[in-house]
Amino acid sequence: MSLHDSFLVLRLRNSEFRVSNFVLPLLSGLLLVACFPKLHVPGLVWIACLPLLASLAREKSLKRAFLLGYVCGAVFLAGSCYWFIGVTEIYGRLSPGEAWSALFAFLVVFSAFFGSFGWLVGWSARRSPAWALALSPFLWIGMELARTYLITGFPWNLLGYAVQAPGLRQIASATGVYGLSFLAVATSAVLAWPFFAAKRGRASAAAAVWAVLLLLAQWKLAPPPVSAGTHTAYLVQPNVPLDEAAERWAPWRDPQPLNSLITFTESAACGAVSTPPAAGPGCAAGLTPSDPHPLLIWAENSAPLFFARDPVFTGAMVRMVRETGAYAVFNTITFAGTGNSLPQNSAIVLGPDGGVLLQYAKIHLVPFGEYVPAWAFPGVIGKIVSEVGDFVPGTHYSTAATPAGHIAVLICYEAIFPGLVRRLAASPGVLVNISNDAWYGDSAAAYQHLEMARLRAIENHRYLLRATNDGVTTVIDPYGRLIERLPRYQQGVLPAHFDFDNRRTFYTAHGDVFAWACAAVGAVLLLLGRRGLGARQ
Repeated sequence: MSLHDSFLVLRLRNSEFRVSNFVLPLLSGLLLVACFPKLHVPGLVWIACLPLLASLAREKSLKRAFLLGYVCGAVFLAGSCYWFIGVTEIYGRLSPGEAWSALFAFLVVFSAFFGSFGWLVGWSARRSPAWALALSPFLWIGMELARTYLITGFPWNLLGYAVQAPGLRQIASATGVYGLSFLAVATSAVLAWPFFAAKRGRASAAAAVWAVLLLLAQWKLAPPPVSAGTHTAYLVQPNVPLDEAAERWAPWRDPQPLNSLITFTESAACGAVSTPPAAGPGCAAGLTPSDPHPLLIWAENSAPLFFARDPVFTGAMVRMVRETGAYAVFNTITFAGTGNSLPQNSAIVLGPDGGVLLQYAKIHLVPFGEYVPAWAFPGVIGKIVSEVGDFVPGTHYSTAATPAGHIAVLICYEAIFPGLVRRLAASPGVLVNISNDAWYGDSAAAYQHLEMARLRAIENHRYLLRATNDGVTTVIDPYGRLIERLPRYQQGVLPAHFDFDNRRTFYTAHGDVFAWACAAVGAVLLLLGRRGLGARQ
């Protein structure tokens, strides 16, 4: 390959710019990082893939095309998942060198998805740059599906989450987050087309038409004004430091922290306070709840609490719901298997009479956080909490039925899996996401996690009530808007207004039909491109 061929020549306004092909994917990787929190640059998502696609559309070497995609993916994943280092070093007890090695191993494996995308686009470019650009949105969705389901699945920061236009976001109710990713990549491809088209005027006009269509869709799909819900929930943010959680939160040893949190919760639910009281009475002391059957939601715990095995904890929670007349959602460890010997990360929903309406065991566990895959040499990476490596997944997509509707609970990491949440949202009701984002510290991860949860509300047209240990505790309406929220790193209770919704979206009913159709169309177009390439040769 000549020196001239190793550079991409971009002609713009009769000027030539020579840019090394490997600079362009590096630039795309940086732009992709900037699309997401904490940078979260508005509108950048529409051009973030343009440099990568421009480099791939001219690349005839498949090896180089793979490397171009790989470089882009490595930069993007390193920049958006840098928090791996802090989590594994502080809570996994790895040395700095081991923590960096863990991140490096992650990048080596998951950057291959982006490399495969580059290889396929480069292969298509052998027919023509325009053909490669036309295929790129379909191939990108295929790559995101692979990220969702392969190697335990890690669909963190799929491109569609960076689309912030409120109207366009509503497309996710039919296509899932993948439809937004498709729009973003397609926009970059349309904008790249004039650089390669023989008739640039026509290509530029097509790009202008595409932009107008996006603006019209944004206007046409704009969500209605926010309306207050008719039901009340109280989202409790305890703000318990992780380094003291296991020692302090053991009710059988010292019930005082638990009793303080219960008093705090009861006082808020009965209309007394919404910030920590020095000593606040509960409903049993004569206060009347503003909602006869409110929903009390506690965040995911960073310490083991054993409902049904610890009589102190069990008795306290049952008394709380009876005294407030409330439903309660809280995290606990349950046990399954022969002799009830296998621990599960679970959520319990209690009714106002103290009866158990739901015991839901987390289905998608965090690899290397809550369990170590059998193929990954268990014991190599340290445990984050005492039960890590021991949890077993649940198998039932169950919800709590109430007279008003169903309560579906997502535990932490599960909120990033569209298909899982869709199955839990099959019944009319509300989504509840309990999480402990304190693991992430002050990194961007907590805010990235929030953006992914927002899409679950849109996809299924459900209110999503999100209670976390130290933030972000918030109420998300069925259009993905943050209605109410608590500041981070502050103990508090968020009074939230919501509705049980009975709408069944296309996505809830049919799942990832759009995404799989994109993958299928991409495969068919690749075959057609192969025939066309063979005819030319």
